[in-house]
Amino acid sequence: MNRRNQHVIDEEVTYPSSEQLVSTTDLRGVITYANDIFCRVAGFLPEEMIGKNHNLIRHPDMPKAAFRDLWRHAKAGRPWRGAVKNRCKDGRYYWVDAYVTPIYVEGKITGYQSVRTQLDSQTRAVASRAYRQLLKQEKLKHTPSPLVAKVKSALPLVGFMGLLALIGWLAGLITLGISLLPLAWLLVSYRQSWLGSRQFFTSLSQEYDSISRAVYSGSAPHAIADYHLKMWQARNRTILGRVDDATESLKELAHSMMQSMSSARRELSQQDSDTQQIAAAINEMSATANDITHSTQQASTNASEAQQQCLAAQMQLEQTREQIVSLANEAKEAVAATLALTDESKRIGSLMNEIQGIADQTNLLALNAAIEAARAGEHGRGFAVVAEEVRALSTRTHGASEQIQTSINHIQHTLEQWHSMMDNNRGRSQECVQAAAAGSDSLNRVVTEINHIVSMTVEISSAAAQQQQVAEEISHNVHDISTRSSANLSTISQMEDSSKQLLARSQGLNDLTRTFS
Repeated sequence: MNRRNQHVIDEEVTYPSSEQLVSTTDLRGVITYANDIFCRVAGFLPEEMIGKNHNLIRHPDMPKAAFRDLWRHAKAGRPWRGAVKNRCKDGRYYWVDAYVTPIYVEGKITGYQSVRTQLDSQTRAVASRAYRQLLKQEKLKHTPSPLVAKVKSALPLVGFMGLLALIGWLAGLITLGISLLPLAWLLVSYRQSWLGSRQFFTSLSQEYDSISRAVYSGSAPHAIADYHLKMWQARNRTILGRVDDATESLKELAHSMMQSMSSARRELSQQDSDTQQIAAAINEMSATANDITHSTQQASTNASEAQQQCLAAQMQLEQTREQIVSLANEAKEAVAATLALTDESKRIGSLMNEIQGIADQTNLLALNAAIEAARAGEHGRGFAVVAEEVRALSTRTHGASEQIQTSINHIQHTLEQWHSMMDNNRGRSQECVQAAAAGSDSLNRVVTEINHIVSMTVEISSAAAQQQQVAEEISHNVHDISTRSSANLSTISQMEDSSKQLLARSQGLNDLTRTFS
């Protein structure tokens, strides 16, 4: 026994007679299963018992001989029944009426199972006395041998024969013979039944016997038969107990399965509702994708038209640029021409200065000629007329040259204004040419971007068409999923009904085992 089990409290833990403490172990006695009732009574959690040796609950008041008897029968593949005092986790104790049987798997013993019920008070009192006696013998390291047991069992018969011998010696043989006649008649009359019972009890004892027989049935000659009957009762009780324990697990499983089915049904119902919503959303998405396809196609058409218009505008701008360049060249030529005209007007001005100088000189000569004609008198009258005409011509020439000079000055001033205006126009023409070139470049970039937009709208239109097709396929698949979800929901409902029936039948099986128990 483990040292931690030495601490005990003299307080009994009781439990109802209808409850059964069930456990299984491997071949070494290590616990592999413990039902909830066993764990509750012993005060352990299931995880504190599973994997531990069964001597975890051994009480120090139990003699080793009882467990040796248990293992002797268990390893031989025979059942064992005994009154056992077990220890709780907190040191208290509880009594059980234990029935241990081997577990077979494919014809081989793989472990042992024990079904324990409440022990009646009478059997518990007998067991307590017997176990105290065995503990005393174990402390003295003395165990009665089989020969001593046989001698003890034969003592009543030896005493009876000695009593008969004493009576014969006292009363004489005749009196002894007369006194033995009724006994002889009884022996002859009941010899067959007495010998048969004796042989039957002997065969039962040879078939199965245990030290627990003294606890459950006493030591009378018929005790072996009574013990065998009680072993069969315990066996039937164990069968029903195991079935009852299994049905409890089955009920828990059926209840858990019913809850799972109910939860699955709710989840599937919610999933079906969500699937319907998804299907509606996908239909809307498909319609939206269709609208997007039409919109992108219209946008592609508009972009193509804008592209054509931009190309036309680009051509017009290029023509305008060429015309502006031509005008700029012509303005440049006009500037050059005005410069040439200005130069010519300057040369004409110079010539007019020469002409005016000649007119002044002619006027001076005419004046000198008139003076000379006046001096000549009558002889110079004709020369004076010529001089007057020359002077008049000089005056006219001088007036005409002044007017021409004034006109030339106006022409030069106008040519200078033209030159300035043409020079400004030439600069502006250059700016227009640069602006037209920049506009042409910008328009080229706009045309390139529009080409990209056209390509993108074509791709978007194609993607939208594919998206619409995929949305239609998804909608079809979602409708299939919805149909299957509805079918699964129906199946889950059927399984839920089946689990309810399983739970009801498990309860009926549990009630049936209690009826037979």
